[in-house]
Amino acid sequence: DMRSRIKKCLIGSKYTEETEELNSLGIETFLLPESLKLDDEINNHADILCFNAGNGELFIDSSIAGEIEPFLKGYKVVYCELIESPYPNDIKLNVALMGSKLFCNVKAVNDELLLWAKRKNISLIHTNQGYTKCNMCVVNDSAVITEDDGLSFLLKNYQTDVLKVVPGSVTLSDSHYGFIGGAGVKISDNEMYFSGDISSHPEYPQISSFLNKYNVIPIFNPNRPLRDFGGLIAL
Repeated sequence: DMRSRIKKCLIGSKYTEETEELNSLGIETFLLPESLKLDDEINNHADILCFNAGNGELFIDSSIAGEIEPFLKGYKVVYCELIESPYPNDIKLNVALMGSKLFCNVKAVNDELLLWAKRKNISLIHTNQGYTKCNMCVVNDSAVITEDDGLSFLLKNYQTDVLKVVPGSVTLSDSHYGFIGGAGVKISDNEMYFSGDISSHPEYPQISSFLNKYNVIPIFNPNRPLRDFGGLIAL
């Protein structure tokens, strides 16, 4: 339903094709600067730099704070220190909130974010996969596409319908593959935006029918490769 389409989002400033595509869908984009403390591959990924806790509360990497403060009037912003490479210091905000469950590597997540979850009675579910959000393409609060075996096993224990796909089909950089959770993101109740050609994924038939089962259609530009752009943070 297009009426439920998000109106604005945070996205990495490097991702100009994605920004243009989202703008053409009527979504206003606020561009996140690159963090100098992170490896080039992920230094501009929204899912590394921010987490939207809902109710106007945002957690944001303090090293990019100055440049984006003007977009965030009216939000309650918690600035998080020391988000930096190498792993696991880069995953302090890389969490997946599904309903009242927060999937994350509890040992590495920002302390204030963990306290927020406790205050809100959100259950913390520990994942060994630190790049939890990157690895979860969330179709709805009980359906997820992932390439990660451990997450697939864990999510099924929490009554989640999981489509497990093979890794290695999402580009990130010359030296590493990306993750499907950083390539696909819900932009309305019934639409999943993918960066690049999801239809060229070797398991596209399974992905397509999984989305279809939940009444979600993929929206994508078939003229460029499927890429992990760090997703976007809906505002």
